[in-house]
Amino acid sequence: MKRIYLFSLWLLGCLIAPMQGQAVSQAELLNSERFEHIDSSADSGRGDGKYLDLSSVKSVTAPNGHRRIEASIYVSMPAANMIQGLSVQYDYQMDRSLRHLINAHDNSLKQGDKTPYISIWRAKQENSGITGTVNDGGTYYNNGQIRQQRVYAENLKAMILPAEFGVEKYKLPNLMYKKAYGIAYDDEL
Repeated sequence: MKRIYLFSLWLLGCLIAPMQGQAVSQAELLNSERFEHIDSSADSGRGDGKYLDLSSVKSVTAPNGHRRIEASIYVSMPAANMIQGLSVQYDYQMDRSLRHLINAHDNSLKQGDKTPYISIWRAKQENSGITGTVNDGGTYYNNGQIRQQRVYAENLKAMILPAEFGVEKYKLPNLMYKKAYGIAYDDEL
C-alpha cells in the first residue's frame, strides 16, 4: 500500500510539473527570436514588462463564430527579482471585431438608420469581443529558478485581464491573434 501511495505521489508530480509552464530567466526573455516584448507605457526600459512566448502561440478548437488561442506570457519585474509565467487562453467573438461592427453599421446606414459612428466605439467599449482566462501560472526568480509564490487574481487584472477595448490590455490578445492567423482581430470580417 505504501508503494502505491508513493507511486501515486510521484505520478501526480509528473502530471503537475508540466502544467506549471516552463521556467524562464530574464536573459532568455531578451531573446527576440523566441519572445516578443509587448510595448507598454508602464515599462521602464530595463527589461521589465510583458513578453509573449512566440513558440507557444497556437489556435485551439472553438465554437462557430469564435476563435481561440492559447499562449504563454511572462511578466518580468527585474527590480523585484521576479518573473510571472502565465498560460493564457483568449476567446474571440468574430461578430465583435471592429471590421464586422463597421460593416454592420454601414449596412444599417444604407437601410436608412441614422445611428452615428461613435456607436461603434461605444459598442466595442461595452464588449471588446475578447474574453481571457488564465489556465495556469508560475513564478520564477530572474535567473529562472522556481519561486514559491502564488499568482494573485488582482495582479492578473492589473497585468492582462480583462481585454478592454482602447486600453493597453487589448494589445496582447491582438498580438496573439495576428501571430496565430496572420491578420489583426479587428480586421477580420
